[in-house]
Amino acid sequence: MFQETTPMSLVIKTNVYAFCDEEKKRREGALKNKDYFYGRQEQYLQLLNEDVDRITVNLTNPIISKRSSLLYTKPLVREFDGASSSVNKLEEVYYNLKIDDILHQVDLGAELTGTCLIFVGMNDKGDIVLVPYDASHFSVVTLTDNKTIEALQLISINDIVEGDSNARNPRINVRRVIDSEIWTNNYIYRMRDGIQAKNPDRNELGYIPFIAFKAQEVLSQYLGHSPATSVRQLNGYYNQMATNLGYMIKMQSATPVVLNGFSQGEGISVHPGTALSLPVGATAGALQLNPKIKETMEVLQYFEEKLYETSGVPKITIIGESSGSTSGVQLLIKWAPITSVFEEKTNRYQNYELELANMILKVIGLEPIKDVKVKYPENYLPIDPDRENLAEDIKLGIRTPIDEVLKNNQSMDEDDAEAEVLTNITFNRNINNGGLDAK
Repeated sequence: MFQETTPMSLVIKTNVYAFCDEEKKRREGALKNKDYFYGRQEQYLQLLNEDVDRITVNLTNPIISKRSSLLYTKPLVREFDGASSSVNKLEEVYYNLKIDDILHQVDLGAELTGTCLIFVGMNDKGDIVLVPYDASHFSVVTLTDNKTIEALQLISINDIVEGDSNARNPRINVRRVIDSEIWTNNYIYRMRDGIQAKNPDRNELGYIPFIAFKAQEVLSQYLGHSPATSVRQLNGYYNQMATNLGYMIKMQSATPVVLNGFSQGEGISVHPGTALSLPVGATAGALQLNPKIKETMEVLQYFEEKLYETSGVPKITIIGESSGSTSGVQLLIKWAPITSVFEEKTNRYQNYELELANMILKVIGLEPIKDVKVKYPENYLPIDPDRENLAEDIKLGIRTPIDEVLKNNQSMDEDDAEAEVLTNITFNRNINNGGLDAK
């Protein structure tokens, strides 16, 4: 049964909550994650003084790009379990919308801000429309279970162009305002700078048509946790240390002079190559610096290790002699962290996809489906196509083992490469026959 009214206390509660200090800090942190991802991180560096060159390394972008490229980098196959009319409609909608392109962006928004909501609506033609909102653009008031939306406020900052009616000398003024839209089960309220702009519109659906995709689940919370937050903070520390290190090296390259005893705005006279003329009572001395560059480098190395441990980025280690003089050279890539990220995300995102599919069917007015099986890519780890086709190319004579040895060991000539190949063939044949002493 549709309720005709929404308690104003809920609207006021939602509006106050969206602009409380804690919620504003959460959204500001989400915006900062996005700034780091898109390379706008210089503004957050604390400079020692004006004579400092900013040093920034964007570690956030490749890490979050890797995490958000595990599931939706190509169109996926889905198997729906439900009524044929519902299944056929879902397949049509997903094909028309190119659903995997949308979900790829949703995944990135969730990784950067913790949660990405998808609005499910219909346009004037009756077609389904999906609109993503990352967690920097909304605030959620939940019921006591902290998992069900009671009210949702979408927030945007807009510039309003205003002018007077003076045709001869019109005055143009640009005013920045905060527009928001509060969704409840009954009505949609529109606010400007916290004041209701006009009468609310009735929510004909009778429910809030948003589905949440979370980067990492938080126990008993509607919003998820963003892995980009910890990575961005570590990235910020790294850039601050690198900037300070660059400044220390710059200061160490010359001997700074410290002047003391200036009280009345006196000036100094510089005689190039000879002397400084100072006022009475003023002193000059050399600043003794101890920048501790080695210790700073050790801190940066520690940050790099923690970035690997906390982000799921593969670590590469060389085992054996890197000179290529022996056949014992191996390249070890530790994929375990990113593999665990993939497996954990597939379990959750399959549930989110089921919720999204049923919300689409609910808006259309069709029967919900029971389940959806998403066939996520098996080869989500990066593969070098040249290495993948190497065996077939050698078999067809397109490439030879000697070519590969020369490619990886450019200091060798063809005779050395041929000897290397023959040694390996003999070595491997003996192992396959049961041991080096096999007859």
